[in-house]
Amino acid sequence: MNKLTGRGVLLWLAGFFGIIIAMNAVFITVSATTFRGEDEQKPYLQGVEFNQTLSRRAEQKAAGWQAAISAARLDSGAVRILLSLHDRDGAPVGGEKLTGDLRHPADENRDQALVLAQVGPGLYQADLPEVAPGNWEVQVQARGGREPFEAARRLWVP
Repeated sequence: MNKLTGRGVLLWLAGFFGIIIAMNAVFITVSATTFRGEDEQKPYLQGVEFNQTLSRRAEQKAAGWQAAISAARLDSGAVRILLSLHDRDGAPVGGEKLTGDLRHPADENRDQALVLAQVGPGLYQADLPEVAPGNWEVQVQARGGREPFEAARRLWVP
């Protein structure tokens, strides 16, 4: 058996720390190239406009509109997003132009735009052809309607 010398200890330490530094470099490179760390395209402007967002939310709360959002997989494999919109008294709210996004919580490249069409009194739907199963976030806005409206829900898509 060989005797452990100072040179051997130095080589073992250099090898150990060399492997650690190489793995850190690999992890840093992979993480920096796969996710940029921002959820919004212009986070500074979003922060500046936050008072307007609070004002719209107060108007929505005063109007009393409520939404129930669900997702179902159709036999064709497409996913149907259903939104039921009603006012404070439970009456359906119709005639709104609802748009939004189906957002993947971890990969913005999977996000899809939603245009919800009214299919009944206070009932809106959008069908999306290619949506992977899992957790998704639905964000919906009414633009140009009677009242400002926004809703966001986390859904499990089967």
